[in-house]
Amino acid sequence: MKYFKYLFSLLLVFVALNLNAQDFHTSNIKVDYEQETGTLNITYRFFTAHLEKAVGESVANKSAFENKLKAYVNNKVDVKVNGKSVNATDFIYSVNDKSTRIFYKVGQVSDISSLEMRIGLLTDVFNDQQNIVNVDVKNNRKTFSLTSGNEVLKMTF
Repeated sequence: MKYFKYLFSLLLVFVALNLNAQDFHTSNIKVDYEQETGTLNITYRFFTAHLEKAVGESVANKSAFENKLKAYVNNKVDVKVNGKSVNATDFIYSVNDKSTRIFYKVGQVSDISSLEMRIGLLTDVFNDQQNIVNVDVKNNRKTFSLTSGNEVLKMTF
């Protein structure tokens, strides 16, 4: 009996250590369109440590991190409105100790009849990365789960 208690205790410690070592690779992305202003807003939220690993720079080095972050996002995200590629007019980010938010704004979008996005953020770093995308355009709401090999969403309105 003493042997089983010892074995069970050892097994419990091993399981607890393995559970603590697991990492959760997910991000939340919100896409919405403001018809009044003709602005497409995209907000990304990531774990800061994961983003630092992807861009290869610490947030402590602000200017280097910002430059690498912009290059990384421009390389991993493509946005097409009505079949035409669009670029961000504003790119802002904010960091706290656990999460980073990126605010990506596309201005002068007079109307949207279709939206196509390729979002490959962090899928090159973590093979189990899930980018959960919530789209709200013209009262059409849909949620997508984008993963490595499945990085494109398409909607028509």
